[in-house]
Amino acid sequence: MVGDFESSLFYNKSTRAPTAMKTKINHLFLFALFALISFTACQDEAIEIDNPSAEETIVANSSLATLMSRTTANFGAADNILDGSSCFSVELPVTIIISDITITIETEEDLELLESLLDDFNGDDYSLDFVFPITIIFSDYTELVIENVDQFENFINECDGDNDVIECVDFVYPISFSVFNSDFNLIDTVVIENDQALYAFLDELEDDENVLIVSLNYPVALEYANGETVEVNTNQELADAIEAAGDDCEEENECIEEEVTINLVECPWEVYLYTNDDLENLDGPYNFTFSEDGNVVIEGVFEDSYTTTWELTETDNGLELNIASFYYYEQQFGNWLVVECDDDDLKFEHLTVDGTGLFFDQDCEDDLDCSITDISSILQECPWDFTDGSGNFSNHQMIFNANGDIQITEGIATSAIGGEWNLSITDSGLILSFSELTAFQDTLGGDWLIVECDDDRIELIKGNQDLVLEQDCESDESPFDCFDDFEIVECNQPNNVPVFNLSANTIGLIDCPFPFTASFHVTQEDATNNINPIDNTESYGTLVAQVYLRIETESGNYEIFTVYLNTEDCNYFECYGNYNLSVCDDEDGFVDGFGVFDLNLIFSNCPNDDIAYSFYLTIADAETQSNPLSTIFTNTVSPSQTIYSRVYLAGNPDIFEIFSHNLIVEDCTGGCSEEDVDTILVECTWNINSFNGSNDLAEWNFDFESVNNIVVIYTDTDTIDATWTTSQTSDGVLIEFSNVNGSNIQAITGVWLVVECTEGQLVLHDVNNSDNEIVLDRTCN
Repeated sequence: MVGDFESSLFYNKSTRAPTAMKTKINHLFLFALFALISFTACQDEAIEIDNPSAEETIVANSSLATLMSRTTANFGAADNILDGSSCFSVELPVTIIISDITITIETEEDLELLESLLDDFNGDDYSLDFVFPITIIFSDYTELVIENVDQFENFINECDGDNDVIECVDFVYPISFSVFNSDFNLIDTVVIENDQALYAFLDELEDDENVLIVSLNYPVALEYANGETVEVNTNQELADAIEAAGDDCEEENECIEEEVTINLVECPWEVYLYTNDDLENLDGPYNFTFSEDGNVVIEGVFEDSYTTTWELTETDNGLELNIASFYYYEQQFGNWLVVECDDDDLKFEHLTVDGTGLFFDQDCEDDLDCSITDISSILQECPWDFTDGSGNFSNHQMIFNANGDIQITEGIATSAIGGEWNLSITDSGLILSFSELTAFQDTLGGDWLIVECDDDRIELIKGNQDLVLEQDCESDESPFDCFDDFEIVECNQPNNVPVFNLSANTIGLIDCPFPFTASFHVTQEDATNNINPIDNTESYGTLVAQVYLRIETESGNYEIFTVYLNTEDCNYFECYGNYNLSVCDDEDGFVDGFGVFDLNLIFSNCPNDDIAYSFYLTIADAETQSNPLSTIFTNTVSPSQTIYSRVYLAGNPDIFEIFSHNLIVEDCTGGCSEEDVDTILVECTWNINSFNGSNDLAEWNFDFESVNNIVVIYTDTDTIDATWTTSQTSDGVLIEFSNVNGSNIQAITGVWLVVECTEGQLVLHDVNNSDNEIVLDRTCN
């Protein structure tokens, strides 16, 4: 299926392990226990008892201690139906997805229900997807959090499967140990309640630096996998009982006559012979082909192929294979005991010639290179050209959709032939079925056996009909390559519910040339089933850690991407501060130190999309939002006055800061010298606020350079290098612009008198026509 989730693992039902799982506890109490032992070993109240003999003590790293550790180690194969690895188990509860079914495995009993569920599916292979993160537990009960499928598969691949765990016997708890110090004083009795506690106790015993003597208090009961219990009374009896269980476990993996028979006739075999127990130097390979009629064809032993008979027989020794007149042995030497049997490997030992054996390695030349899941995935990747040799479908393509629908298109036709497709496993092999076709049912409908499979080519047969599919990805306009997982970070809100713009921060960032349909979902299951989409994607308030983006093509194929939602503490008012505002006192509008202030200019350089503010005469008014001032304000105190602003979130006025501002009325006539003008011009960039009262030139910005008197005049699209100079006259400071080569902006060419001068603004009048005015505003980053 396109858009597989975090992990895809495939298991065969015949390899399932038992579902018994060992119990876990924390190691902390054991550390405390040994600390207590070290302390109490010095106490006078220790009880004197007879010294335990060597046969009664549990010695670190002894064979008995090792057997006990192997018996109590975490049995990783118990949940192989989940992870397929015997090196570790998966901590429960864990959430998995099987064929679009989401299941939470909470208990060991749920593993049995899972096995029953898998029995209801057709075929032997299953796609099992974990929802990460998960925790895995190793045989020594150490735990590791796995964050993603790549990390998980690395641990699976590194597992050699040899954990030496004895799984077919368990201690019956509780059991207890007597702990002695080096003077053989009994200092404690430790009660053990489960496997993990016993494993940790033995492990701590090995690591403990104190000289401690530990003996197990008998009798102790053991329970075998078949339900039988046995009571032991000595260390030797305990060791014998555990070892017997280990042998019994090996005997459980018996070879069944019917299964071995089916396996032998399924494919030819490469056979290797060893003698004198020499497994390094093998003789072969020879080719054996078994048939259901009891004949076997042997090649490579003699110059010509040799046909003889074969028979499997169940005996007291086990399952025996008889090959009549085999090789240089006479018929009485042709009996071989089956000692190992896997799906594609068999091992035999000769019954009468010691040290002689055979290795069988299955050689199915017609094995497909693709599994059912591989084929399902590649079918949905792209459209497919197809032919049955008749030439009737040279202009047609098949499009396999994830929901089981198939579309058969013809050229550029807007309509398509519909139907259904399905993959299944039968005794004959992998079957691709077409049904409910609205056309071509007689020709294409029915069950097709897949006989060859490559990434871009599939061959099928149905009776005497052939069908060849060839992938055509170049014609498939797929948007999936445009997308990946996303992360959106937003500020924490006062109610602790952050608000995310899902659309703008994901699909809004992607320029994808292919058509697609996007939807957001709270759960992966909803995204897979395309249900319950999130409605308000531009202002989505949530506490969940992630949502899921479903991208679907016009053909119905889809992939799912994770959108991670994170938060951070934000300074909403970073741009805002205690800024001052100055105006000039002149005859045009300001008299005796009083002036009219546009208070909005205080924060003119700050973004205010999500921010609002208001002004007040006192801090108390600002805090209580009482008596706000008009933004066009005439100062009431001359020549300067302090007012206060309350800056707050437009959507939440309870988040605010208060700033102070000095309103200053300045005498601008001759207030700036030539040096002052030069200094403020080169400090920052400038913008034409107005030209003769118009904003026609507002897009032009000025960057005055102190070297070579160059001024860079620019917009988003145009850049001009012009010249500027200043001079001091009795009327004031003059600024001259020259070499201004550009449309519209050429109007500033000439000499201008500075008539108003503040740190943030210059007002210039044309010396030849005082009606021409430029207002320059300063912008400092």
